[in-house]
Amino acid sequence: MTNGSGTEVRAFIGRCHGALSQQSQGHPEPLLELWSRAADVTVMAAIGGYQVGFDAVSELLSAASKTQSFDSWSAENLVTSIADDLAFSVELEHYGRVVDGEDQGMTLRATQIYRREDGEWRIVHRHGDILSPIEANC
Repeated sequence: MTNGSGTEVRAFIGRCHGALSQQSQGHPEPLLELWSRAADVTVMAAIGGYQVGFDAVSELLSAASKTQSFDSWSAENLVTSIADDLAFSVELEHYGRVVDGEDQGMTLRATQIYRREDGEWRIVHRHGDILSPIEANC
């Protein structure tokens, strides 16, 4: 990893965070702008299923965003790894919302994969699911 590459990726992840915050409040456009338009992009969203290709990814993320209305969003980065033109981040995403005095927030386990395309970083994969307690005996 070169320092410049790491700085660029971390700046791009920061842009992703801002866009994800907007996504959580019903505005998917900023996040969609950060996605690759390549046929091999994929999403496995917390609402279920999976999509392949930008059109299908865009449709799912837009539909999911329109059903969301969270008051706050933040990320807790667990790992970021960068190698040449490919990088990934593993994070806990905290979504906050109170409805009628009841906490309806959630935390997602989220993994995103990024690829440099034409000199710019783009999202090529996102997987998110709801964090639940460990049930296995460890």
